[in-house]
Amino acid sequence: MKENYQFKGNWMKGSDRDYGKDDSLYYQDKRNIIVFNEFLINSIEKTYLYIATLGYSIITINNQRITEDELNLVWTQFQKCVYYDVYDVTQYLHVGNNEISIELGNGMYNPSPLKLFGKYNLRERLKEVGEPRVICDLITNEDVILSTDASWKMKEGQFLFNNLYLGEKIDLHKLDSEIKPVFVDGTKRHMQLNTIPPIRKKQTVQPKQYISTNEGLVVDFGEMISGFIDIEFYAQDHTHVILQYSEKFENNQMDYHTCLAGSVGEQIQDITVPGGLGAPVMAIQKDEIIACAGKNSYTNTFTYHSFRYVLIQGIGQEDIDTLSAIYVHTDLKQIGTIGTDNAVLNELYDVALRTKLNNVHGIFEDCARERLGYGGDMVALATSNLYTFDLEELYKKIIRDFRYEQTKNGGIPETAPYMGIQSNGTGEGEGPLLWQLVYPYLTYKHYQYYGDIKVLEEEYPYLYKQMQYLLNYDLDKLVHCCLGDHGSMLIAGQFRKPTPDKLFLGYCTLLLFLKYNILTAQIINEDMSQYQKKYDELKLHIIHQFQNKDGTFGEGTQTGFAFAIALQLTSPELLCQKLVEKIEQDQGIFNSGIFGMALTYEVLNSYGYNEIIERWLLQESNVGYLAMLKNGNRALAELFVGEQLSLNHAMFSSYTQWYYQGLAGIQICEDAVGFDKIKLSPYFSKQINHFECTIETNQGMITSSWQRNQDEIVWKIEVPRTIQYQIKFNQDYQIVNQNNQMIIHIRKL
Repeated sequence: MKENYQFKGNWMKGSDRDYGKDDSLYYQDKRNIIVFNEFLINSIEKTYLYIATLGYSIITINNQRITEDELNLVWTQFQKCVYYDVYDVTQYLHVGNNEISIELGNGMYNPSPLKLFGKYNLRERLKEVGEPRVICDLITNEDVILSTDASWKMKEGQFLFNNLYLGEKIDLHKLDSEIKPVFVDGTKRHMQLNTIPPIRKKQTVQPKQYISTNEGLVVDFGEMISGFIDIEFYAQDHTHVILQYSEKFENNQMDYHTCLAGSVGEQIQDITVPGGLGAPVMAIQKDEIIACAGKNSYTNTFTYHSFRYVLIQGIGQEDIDTLSAIYVHTDLKQIGTIGTDNAVLNELYDVALRTKLNNVHGIFEDCARERLGYGGDMVALATSNLYTFDLEELYKKIIRDFRYEQTKNGGIPETAPYMGIQSNGTGEGEGPLLWQLVYPYLTYKHYQYYGDIKVLEEEYPYLYKQMQYLLNYDLDKLVHCCLGDHGSMLIAGQFRKPTPDKLFLGYCTLLLFLKYNILTAQIINEDMSQYQKKYDELKLHIIHQFQNKDGTFGEGTQTGFAFAIALQLTSPELLCQKLVEKIEQDQGIFNSGIFGMALTYEVLNSYGYNEIIERWLLQESNVGYLAMLKNGNRALAELFVGEQLSLNHAMFSSYTQWYYQGLAGIQICEDAVGFDKIKLSPYFSKQINHFECTIETNQGMITSSWQRNQDEIVWKIEVPRTIQYQIKFNQDYQIVNQNNQMIIHIRKL
């Protein structure tokens, strides 16, 4: 496997298509293409296929699919980088003539002109779009035995339409397609070996209920799924079977509004969000199958859906032979595990994990209606994600995604790949401050958890450019380039209303920029004196401008407290006490947005207020996590209150970090290098009698488990020798016995 492989072949594609005015003909039936060729093998030896596609692909050799990878286009800024994969295909070969076939789908390389939110047309906003294409070399013993070139042929496939957001239309009839020569594209591109985990099919779910409605047969799978439908059914020839997907079913009707692509068709303030010329009035996730006579089989190929419910039209329940839904997501390795004897805490953990995975397909997405990589969400969820998954390679890719989109000025976009959204950003193509923070923040977190200094060295020149750009910005204007604490229930889902302590957060975010750039510069021995001086000056300025007479900051919101404590603007212990008082005034409800929420878990745990976190997670009012779960979706919603919300959104799943930092007591130190330094400070919850946690780090496995035994707690901790640790109890406990195997007997004072 070669990391810097230079392809001998050329890019191949089908003919360019005329999509008409405003690309409105994109939505009409146009078959996908399959490219293929034959090659001769005289003896079976180790053979590798090096391949990259722009668009999705299904690869077969001698009619055998060679990989289980799904949706296998690694989406990035294609003008800067295209990722290639390497597959060992030896087992699929035989002596004599062999055939390779590659079926192409659109993916994010050939998106629809659907105007997301009525204004963002991906065909206009993305830096490069086009017809799907492929490049590959087949290599045996270092010799290229087949490359993509003008000798390849192409034919039409069965897909009449395929779009990542809107779905697929397929004709299952056998096709006697005209064979034509391919078109060769001589474009040279920067190619890089793909090292991130592939997207794979995972758990299969059976229907829980069939419901007859006036619209057709509704299938309830009983939980929220991001993935494929898999169906076998009987039908008459040329029956059109239509499948429509939704996250919500109410009053015996499908409710599509939480998952309409780009909210197209949604009613917002008496205005229907338009999708553009030729677009569907409502951008429903939909598949259409043109059936053959007899038994038919269909599984999604070039799209995935977010759904609990499926409306089936064209056939009845008696015609369905088998039906299931399949979770499909990036195959992230789970490195953190949690187990308790408290069923509610277990369910909360499982729901957060499920929702996180539902929204990762090569990038960390927000939800099905957008499928975009927002930097702000990644900042808010970084700690909880890093304790749970192996993100070493995926974060490298995401960090590069943001760097690839850096503007000439030095700013970073709100989403990467950049597709036009720039809510209150610092400049053209640039995002608001807390979304731009993703670049220095994830870069430093990567080093803290994985210890790869090469990432810091590679990114530092671009981090420096971003920081200089921000420092040269007019401070009074810069701090207003802030969306504040997105998602706070204090504004009840009104996204355009100012969020709590918005101006204060603008200043605090700039302080966070300086903090992480100082840490990075120190590690790679770059001069950070300019940053340190500015940090000290800005901190004093914030204290002078925002500190109130009672020692609080800004508007006195929970969000403001969380940021002030995290940045230690004054005594964090005193501020934490006041934060707890504020939460109690708010009936125990955490009302911060996504950033303040994650920081609240961090600071309350650090200063020993774990019981406050636990009460919030377990409180049974009509606002909170348990209220979210009453619908039985087994997934988190976008917001606690408000409308126009996704029902499959991970942005408030940050609470899982508390399971590791609080219940297990495993707190990575800020100056850790590859998880080599931790604090151990478990919270022995009265709601739990038995708790277990493991985290597989680059240093080895950390285990923290404890058992309540009458008036004593037995805590077992295993830490690799290469990890420095210190034990501290924030509760009134004392160690009564400790043996060499780190089995510690603890008793409450």
